This record gives sequence, structure tokens and C-alpha cells, in this order.
Amino acid sequence: MLLPFEYSMPTKIIYGEGTIAQAGKRIKNLAGQKPILVTDQGVRSLPIFKSLIDSVAGEGLEYEVYDTVSRDPDLKEVDELVSLAKAKGCDSVIALGGGSVLCAGKGLAVTAPSMTSSRDLVGIDMVKEHPLPIVAIPTTGGSGSEVSDVTVLSDRESKRIVTIISHHCYPGLTILDPDVLVGLPPRQASISGVDALAHGLESLMTTRPNPISEAIAVHACATMIEGLRQAALTGEMEPKGRCLIASTMTNMACGATGINFGHAMILPLTAHLDMPHGLAAGLLMPHVTAYNLPASRRRLLPLMLALGYKADVEPDIIVNDLNALLVDLGFGDFELPEVDEATLKMIAEEVVNSPITGFNVRKVELDHVLNIYKAVFSRTLKD
Repeated sequence: MLLPFEYSMPTKIIYGEGTIAQAGKRIKNLAGQKPILVTDQGVRSLPIFKSLIDSVAGEGLEYEVYDTVSRDPDLKEVDELVSLAKAKGCDSVIALGGGSVLCAGKGLAVTAPSMTSSRDLVGIDMVKEHPLPIVAIPTTGGSGSEVSDVTVLSDRESKRIVTIISHHCYPGLTILDPDVLVGLPPRQASISGVDALAHGLESLMTTRPNPISEAIAVHACATMIEGLRQAALTGEMEPKGRCLIASTMTNMACGATGINFGHAMILPLTAHLDMPHGLAAGLLMPHVTAYNLPASRRRLLPLMLALGYKADVEPDIIVNDLNALLVDLGFGDFELPEVDEATLKMIAEEVVNSPITGFNVRKVELDHVLNIYKAVFSRTLKD
């Protein structure tokens, strides 16, 4: 039975090589007169940052730069960024970077107009003021934050990953320019791309499906599975562009369906073990998909057909494809933190109690989560 659903994605998207040159004009069109450019040290050193500066300056706009966004930025960092933007008289945001940068920029955009701290906005629909205009320019093709109503931040005091969820978190404009992916290290490109793929796969295996999200997810996941090797490991522009678009699409899909217990398993690994989000996503993805196969064959069949398989193919073929992709991308060579069983059990209990787990298409028990964690950390699990 087709369940009632809502689908909304208010962010305008423009795509094309060299479109970063439009950033200045576009933020001006959104009523921005003095943007703050939010990025990190790595991106600032790249030619694309100069392209952004030239674009903004070319429109006669004054601007400020914040270039020290950390991985998984903390609530306090967002509040410091808000203080800087207010002190410098900035009225808009251009965020150029990966998921951490985009979330820092979005956190700034929703917090600055309020008379409170970012911590007070954590939760669902806690943002009451209209945000600063924001242009999002993703540089990794992974997080999908550029089309999301979710802002993901760290709360290092409590060792938790927290979220601000509000329609005000949607950027007004997203620029998808494949030129930004040139020079991205293969490791980072692989980790980011696999994170995007996980978004799409998880959206197909939740309790809140809808035909719009399913169609988007199937196309995007097939694109990533077939093209991510070339996009991440070669200099070819065509697959880079296609996977950049697919990354955005997977978050458009899961924005309406939610994600499943795969991401509920990722978040505590980031908070407690400081694992990169995309690395955790990739290592967990085949296990989560395999666990959900008994309840997901119908939804995964269109994806298998899109990949060229016949309708009578065994559904576990998709798990084989995922494992082969991860091997080719070098996931078996990444270092993992050491962890003991007591810590894994503590983290697994967080997963079972997470609201995200409740959206999983198949019921999840503590033993299921713990067994998957043990499989992932088999090389570094301490007695």
C-alpha cells in the first residue's frame, strides 16, 4: 500500500563546469551585500578559492573569510563564527567545502539572526527566525548537506553528534561545479562518495518510502556504483560531474524518507572513536544492506535492474557489488581505531535507542548491531 508522504526541496541548484564564478552574482541576487566566506585551510589553498574570491570581488562586494572550520565542527565553533560574522557586519554566507564546512555555514546562517546560541536550536523546528542568505558549494561530493534541512554538528562536551533540523536549514542556492573536484585526493573522494551512496541505499530501506525518493535514489545509487571508481581514482571530468550530481540526489532522496540504522551506527563511531563519517559509512554499508535484504527485495529490484541485472537475480548480488567497490577504492587499507568489546556494546546500545533506528525497514536488536560492529572491527578489536 502506498503510504501518504510529503516531498519538498526548496534549494535552487545550478550545475556546470566553472559555475563557481557565478557565486558573487548569486549571493547578491539573494540580497547579500557582505558575505562571509566559510571554508577550511585545505580548500583555501586551492585555485577554486581564488575563483570564489574573484567572483565576489567582481560584483563589488566586501567580504570576510573564516577558513578554520574543523572536521565535524562543534557547537562552540559555530557560536564563535556567529560572533565573528556579527562583529564584521556580514549579512550572508557562502560555504565552500565538504560536509563539515557546509554544516558550519548553515549553523551560522540559522543562528546569527536569533538571540540565542546554536545549542538552543538543536532538535526539530527550533529555528524561529529567517536565516541569513546562504550559497552552498560542495567540494567533496559526499555529505549532501547542500540540499538538506539538517545541520549536523558535534557536541564535544557530551561526546555526541547533534542536529538542527528545520526548513530554514535549506540553502537558498547550491552550486555544483565539477571543477572543485579536480585535485581532490583519491582517499577523500572515495570516502565522500561512499557516504553519498550510503544515503541513497538507506533511503530505499526505511519505513517511510515514497515513489519520488525511490526514483531519485535508484538513479543516483546506480550512477555511484558504476562511476565512483573513475570519479575518485582518475582525472576524468565526466564521471566526476555525474557523481557530484548523484551525491546531491541521494540526499534529496533520504531527506524525505529518512535514513536507517546504518547512520545510527555511524554517528557514535564519529563521536566516540573520532572516525571520519564517510569511512564509517563505507565499512558499515555492506553489512547494513545485507541485514535489510530480507525486507527490501522489492525496493532494491529497480536498482539491480538499473545496474543491468535480470529480474530473477538473487538480491545479495548488490552486497557483492558494494564489497567489490570498497575493495577497489582501498577501504581495506584504511587504518581503524582499536576498540574493546565493552565500548562497542555501549555504542551499540546508543544505536538501538536512537530514533533513526526506528525508521529501519527491519527490526533491529542489540545483538544485530553488536555483531556488525564486531565484523567491522575484527582486525582491531581488543580482548
